[in-house]
Amino acid sequence: MLLFPLADAARHAGLHPLFPTVFAWLAEPVNRTIADGRHALRGDHLLVIAESGTTHDSGDRRFESHRDYIDIQVPLAGGETMEWTPVAGLTVQLDFQPDNDIAFYEQPARPLTRLAVLPDHAAVFFPSDAHKPVLHLGAAAKPYRKLVFKVAVQP
Repeated sequence: MLLFPLADAARHAGLHPLFPTVFAWLAEPVNRTIADGRHALRGDHLLVIAESGTTHDSGDRRFESHRDYIDIQVPLAGGETMEWTPVAGLTVQLDFQPDNDIAFYEQPARPLTRLAVLPDHAAVFFPSDAHKPVLHLGAAAKPYRKLVFKVAVQP
C-alpha cells in the first residue's frame, strides 16, 4: 500500500510499467471531468472508473482485494477515509469473483490502519492489500468524487 500526494507521483512511476501512463493521464485537467462510469484507457490492461457519491460509515462497507489489478484511488473532491490491512489472515466473506476481480472479507478483530486520503493524493493497493474505501472523513457523510485506476498486474 502506498499513499502520496500526486505532486510526488514521479517518485513512484517506476513501480509498474503502466504507472507513468496513469500519472500522465491525471496531469491533463480535462481528464478529471470524465463522466462517471468505467472507461478503458489501454484495453483490459488499464481502466479508470470515475465515481461520485456520498461517503459511508465503516460498518456499512466490507474489506476487498483484487487479484488481477492494482488499484490507484485518487479523490478529486471531498476526500475520504480508507481502511487498510494485509489480506493474509483475513476470513473470506465472498470468495474471489473473477468477472469483477474482487473478493470480500469479514471485519478483522486485529488493529487496522486508517488513511485520510485527500483530493490530489493517491492511494495504491496491490493484491496483498485489503482495503475499505469511501468512508467518512469526519463524523458525517459527505459528497465525494474520485477516480479509481485499475492497472493490470501483468501488463
